[in-house]
Amino acid sequence: MMAIGALDGAVLLAYTAALAGIGWWAARRQSKTTDEYFLAGRSIPWLVTTASFMATCISALTFVGTPAEGYGADFRYLFSNLGDIAATVFVASVLLPFYQKHKVTSIYEAVERRMGRTVRTTCSAYFLLSRTLASTVRIVAIAKVLEVVSGGALPFSTCVVATVVIILAYTTAGGGRAIAWTDLMQFFLLVGGAVVALFYIAGHVPGGFGAIIEAGKHAVKPDGTVYNKFNFLELFKAENLGLMGLLSIWGFFNSSAAYGTDQDMVQRLLACNNEKKARWSLMISGLISIPITALFLFIGVSLYAYAQTHPQLIMGMTDNDHIFPRFILTEMPPGLRGLMLAAVASAAMGSSDSALASLATAFTLDFYKPFWGKGKTDGEMVKASKLFFIGFGLLFMVFALLLRSLDNLLWLAFRCVAFTYGPLLGTTLVATLTDWKVDGRKVLGLMLASTALTLSFAMTAWWLTTHGAAPGFWTELHKTYWRLYVIFGALAVPAGCWVMRER
Repeated sequence: MMAIGALDGAVLLAYTAALAGIGWWAARRQSKTTDEYFLAGRSIPWLVTTASFMATCISALTFVGTPAEGYGADFRYLFSNLGDIAATVFVASVLLPFYQKHKVTSIYEAVERRMGRTVRTTCSAYFLLSRTLASTVRIVAIAKVLEVVSGGALPFSTCVVATVVIILAYTTAGGGRAIAWTDLMQFFLLVGGAVVALFYIAGHVPGGFGAIIEAGKHAVKPDGTVYNKFNFLELFKAENLGLMGLLSIWGFFNSSAAYGTDQDMVQRLLACNNEKKARWSLMISGLISIPITALFLFIGVSLYAYAQTHPQLIMGMTDNDHIFPRFILTEMPPGLRGLMLAAVASAAMGSSDSALASLATAFTLDFYKPFWGKGKTDGEMVKASKLFFIGFGLLFMVFALLLRSLDNLLWLAFRCVAFTYGPLLGTTLVATLTDWKVDGRKVLGLMLASTALTLSFAMTAWWLTTHGAAPGFWTELHKTYWRLYVIFGALAVPAGCWVMRER
């Protein structure tokens, strides 16, 4: 156990002060409408939009899980989601122009114009439910990481409360403008922290980068098998083509839904001051994600090489996810450890602040305004929006504190988007690409039926797997093929709409 030193604390305080300063600067420009508050009046430069979008995509799970993949496995993870790039092109050329054309703040407003208020409300409710659960899991993950990296100096509950309070401090006052500019800082802090960590590790491995590459080429599995962490050709072996194809197809559908139907992601792009460059921001983000993933994978390989000459690093370690936090805690000097703590915190806040903003946006415009806020002025709507910011922040705290002791349910929270993304994408595709006339109640039935069917399959697979079922269909469905749920929903809703359309 190691307490955070004065130098580490000073670095963290400087990071927190920078966030507060940006929030104060953004709050000086009073927002008179919800468009100005949530989207900064669509005035964000496209390079800032790109960084903000990337900060939204990268979470603390990337910071911890990707090095663990490089440490324990190889670089195949880098190419496991080829469909992601295709998805960015599709969304940038089809779905994003659809939203920009209608000048919406909540993207589900654009769906309403084609399919009615019932469908809009349902889509927004799907988003609110899944994003709240998924974002809560991110808060749980970052709190656990900070607890480990701080050596217990920061208890889990303190990490949860501090993270959410800091996010609320700069988001509630500054709105979308504060989020965009703090995301820019957090993106560079995250990537910069990773680069600093990589060079620090290389500097303490005899032989430097050359020795790291050699260690990666001749890595040894726990069973004694020698393999090459940089060998990508195994992906194209006959026995791996099926899984690679599934991952690519799932990656396309899942990323299309995330980038094109999730208010959390799209809201960053709608705030851009140039619609055409906003589309480029999305495609550039897809390309930038490749070297960033490679960076974190190489950190994992470097930690593998480091552990060969510093075996105390992995002594007693039972989970590869602990390798990077353990290195930060035990091997890095004061000051640099504080920088890495700030980088881990920025990974969480960069994804959580945008989630908080998008939840407040969707609830304000899709529920409060049409049902309880009729006749409210723009100023009153902005004040209500700030209260919803705080409300969802408190919800994050409560759920995160409850979920800490419910590890057996975390898989459901991680995968909850599998039950909602498919119907959301399918509905948006019908609204965007067709001129079919379908009653909103029928679309609602299709969305709910798709979710109920996939959720029942998932719960059956989970129950059988956790109660000792023999390897087979249900265990594979629980472990790997749950990804089919997104594809099913994305295809089932359009198919049902085609059958039920007015002729």
